[in-house]
Amino acid sequence: MLNRARRLSRALGLSRRKIVVAGIAYREVSNISLRRALGETGPGVKEYEVVFPRPVADIEGAQHAHRDSMRIRFTHRRRFADLGHDPRVRFVRSLRGVIRPGDRVLDLGCGTGAGSAELAFGVGPSGGVVAINRDGESIRFARQRYRANHLAYELGWLDTLAGELDGAFNAAIAVDLFRDAKDDPDRTRAIAELWRVVCDGGTVLLICSDPEASESYEQRLEGLGAECVRRLEPDPVLGWVAMRGTKPEGTRGTRDSGSVRGAGD
Repeated sequence: MLNRARRLSRALGLSRRKIVVAGIAYREVSNISLRRALGETGPGVKEYEVVFPRPVADIEGAQHAHRDSMRIRFTHRRRFADLGHDPRVRFVRSLRGVIRPGDRVLDLGCGTGAGSAELAFGVGPSGGVVAINRDGESIRFARQRYRANHLAYELGWLDTLAGELDGAFNAAIAVDLFRDAKDDPDRTRAIAELWRVVCDGGTVLLICSDPEASESYEQRLEGLGAECVRRLEPDPVLGWVAMRGTKPEGTRGTRDSGSVRGAGD
């Protein structure tokens, strides 16, 4: 009877929940459920107050200072894996067996960081993950939620890669790479820059939240000479699509790094 009353209260938007995942506490700011908030008649945003526990001693001073709490806003674009579905995580997991300990991986368009954390687990402490996103709230959250000495979250986009050497990464993941591209030349420059920083034999994974735009990604990936290009199964919840390819041997650029290094090198 009590459970029925709680479910009814939730359905009517009369109660607020506290959700705890891996020691992180999320408390709803409004009564409306996440499903209703993101539904057709909802406001399109759901707010939470988040409380972070103190990090363990070995990563307490890693990269960014600890903060006790922050407010987050779950939207259609800003998705938090602890609270709802994030397709990035599913696609990143398809790289298991491709990503190896010691690898250096780029995660461009990392969102709120759950997929980057999966990558960091795969490369281990001897490797490194550079995760980049344009949304400040997502990066601030990721720096607290997924802390690791070999995982760096940076605010930015393709311009952030200007200082990277050719072939600096064993693998690169990019989400909605062409979202801000105004025309075909912009799209060509965007994928060429991503291709530049991947080493010979490295893997490129392109994720697209708009299935209708996916053909453009696949064509450009094949146009760069990528081998073994294949589409992954679409995300069953949101319909996102992804394609994966391998950079052939002997295609390094003029600023060849010579070897791929870990984040701590």
